[in-house]
Amino acid sequence: MYSIVVAFGIASVMLCLGMFLRGKCKPFQHMLMPVSVIGGVLGLLFVNLVLARVDIAGVTVKDFSSIVDVFFTMSFISIGLTGGKKKGKKTVSREEKKKSGGSVSGAMGMALIWCMLYAITPVAGILIVYLIGGAFGMESMYGILIPFAFCQGPGQSSTYGKLFEGTYGFENAEMVALTFAVCGFLAAFLVGVPLARYGLKKGLARNKSKINEAVERGYFVPEEQREALGKTTFHSANIETVAAHFAIMGVTYLLALVLAKMVSYIPALGSTFSAMLFMWGMFAAYIVKAIMRKLKIDYLINNVFQSRITGFLSDYLVVCSFMAIQISVIGKWMVPIIVVSVVGMILTFLVCLYFGSRLGSDHDFERVLGVYGTCTGTTPSGVTLVRMVDPRLQTPTGVELGVMNAAMIFSTPTMLLITFAGLKMISLPVACVGMIATIFIYMILLKVFRVWRKPTFTLIKGRISDGVEDEAEIPFLRGYLHNVAAEGEADIEKTLQNSWS
Repeated sequence: MYSIVVAFGIASVMLCLGMFLRGKCKPFQHMLMPVSVIGGVLGLLFVNLVLARVDIAGVTVKDFSSIVDVFFTMSFISIGLTGGKKKGKKTVSREEKKKSGGSVSGAMGMALIWCMLYAITPVAGILIVYLIGGAFGMESMYGILIPFAFCQGPGQSSTYGKLFEGTYGFENAEMVALTFAVCGFLAAFLVGVPLARYGLKKGLARNKSKINEAVERGYFVPEEQREALGKTTFHSANIETVAAHFAIMGVTYLLALVLAKMVSYIPALGSTFSAMLFMWGMFAAYIVKAIMRKLKIDYLINNVFQSRITGFLSDYLVVCSFMAIQISVIGKWMVPIIVVSVVGMILTFLVCLYFGSRLGSDHDFERVLGVYGTCTGTTPSGVTLVRMVDPRLQTPTGVELGVMNAAMIFSTPTMLLITFAGLKMISLPVACVGMIATIFIYMILLKVFRVWRKPTFTLIKGRISDGVEDEAEIPFLRGYLHNVAAEGEADIEKTLQNSWS
């Protein structure tokens, strides 16, 4: 375990170097490149150029991979423990809803684009690896890992990569998945930033305002430091609030392990569901939170501080994801991995641009940036791109990116097809046919929810129209999602802004 502590220290060094470079180098500032990504790239170079040749306390890429696995589960636990007190229902007018948060149609449209790419990218990945992977000794199944990396981020890519490696028997699957995730992060900013600047030049953004200097700089000078990290809920003479929060998270983690063990006894699918520890972590957090609420001690968890813990875990998760890649191990597969990543980036860009520009609002360009960043990295990377053209988050796009997560449940068929293919319950061709079928279903749903309309802008002509948001909404979505947008906007926006500064 000593090596893991040293690995954590090395990752910390990379974050510090990233902070220095972000604060001093104008190119990184203009690109709004997060410190975790800058540090991750430095860490990737360090691991493969230095650590591969010099023994440092026995640290290996497996240590960084272990940090990713644990921190990913802990981040879901932290999210589950973060939540406000139950409030009584209140009547909110349509005008107030529009002012307070994003539209349901916009969130639904972006979620369906995400679901579509979740099905398109694995089909493309399988086909590409089938065509060129054989020459490099790479099986077609490895191409199915790309949606976990591009659409879901490093945490999910590590989890499902480990599942494919340990349960389904595909060697080095976790490292392949993490490499896809690294390529996704780079695609998010190498394509997203130039697109944002081009959009500003062409007048595609709704609000023309200069980006805040503190956002570019990446840190606050003394006179700008106003926002508190949270409130203390324990007396320091008894126990520090930080220690108490992590103690509760530790108990929740053990409960998650118990739940995962229980699920492992389910025939056939037990091992698969048991490996998804992040899911049981969040479920365990809901149980712990419910018990605390029942005992009327839920006030001991400060939501603002708990969200800061989530951000802390996310930053280390990203930098360690980069450092968990050993080029010497998967170097023979780098050509197909890079080809799959480049094709995935192009497909993601084209799908986001085509459908995003047809969602039907005056901020469709912001939506394109947000959903592209989310579909190549994580939601915070999408918000980072949106802030380049909308620094004050005056459009509802930031809120819509948070709300859209509720509609990602539509990706379940694709997830099941991938799982069945991994378990060899169905063949890869059958899985591909099934995923292609779901793509057409998502396109139909775009029409059903009236978020596939005429384009509001093109990259060549510029803005064509401001669009008209649809007033007709599906009743159950209006009842659920509007409450989220109207009552939870402040929490969603604050979480998104603070995930990556």
